[in-house]
Amino acid sequence: MLQKSFLQEMTQVQKEQFDEFARLLQEENKRLNLTRITEIEEIRQRHFEDSLVALQILREYQTTLKHSPTLIDVGSGGGFPALALAIALPNWSVTSVEATGKKVAFQNLVVKELALSNVEVVQARAEEVSGEFDFRETFDVATNRAVGALSMVAELCVPFVRKGGLFITWKGPRLSQEIDSGKKALNILGCDNIEQLPYALCGEDASQSGYRLLKATKRSHTPGEYPRAFKDIKSNPLGQ
Repeated sequence: MLQKSFLQEMTQVQKEQFDEFARLLQEENKRLNLTRITEIEEIRQRHFEDSLVALQILREYQTTLKHSPTLIDVGSGGGFPALALAIALPNWSVTSVEATGKKVAFQNLVVKELALSNVEVVQARAEEVSGEFDFRETFDVATNRAVGALSMVAELCVPFVRKGGLFITWKGPRLSQEIDSGKKALNILGCDNIEQLPYALCGEDASQSGYRLLKATKRSHTPGEYPRAFKDIKSNPLGQ
């Protein structure tokens, strides 16, 4: 069970960056409607701490690498987990892919104000950009924290991951309904060693949270026909 406060272990500079991130999100949300979570403490718990639960996995994975790690976050919205992880892991190169212009603009504001030199924000649809040479199977890790069935999220994310890399997604109680088709989809896309890692945010009842990080390892190349057009991904989920 993953349950700890990663914010507490940040350096003073990182804590100040998270404080400014929260302030910017609260302020800009008034006109951009980026999130329903608007109170500072809620932002810290529901956005920052939730994003940082992947740190333990990422730090352990980094020890296996001989190069500077790269991570791509798909559908990052207001910057979660992409920008939170970029603050916590300054030696990682983080790419945030988001299709909505106002969310991209907000992320770029945060990158500028926090002087995050390890982040690139890309306005694009994942299923379109993942076929490009600079993106296809070039990242060590792909993450996703947005709402979506596992099979759909996997098809959008796994094509970005190199062989030997990781796919990580944040899931809730509905994972039990998605796991069978999701595992099939991950296998088709080249992944195995699929693990479910329960977690709870500090102050929550671990037995009741229902939160999971799902982690899979990329073992073989993703077939060239994936990802499909989004309408096909949605209407005919992979693995079903």
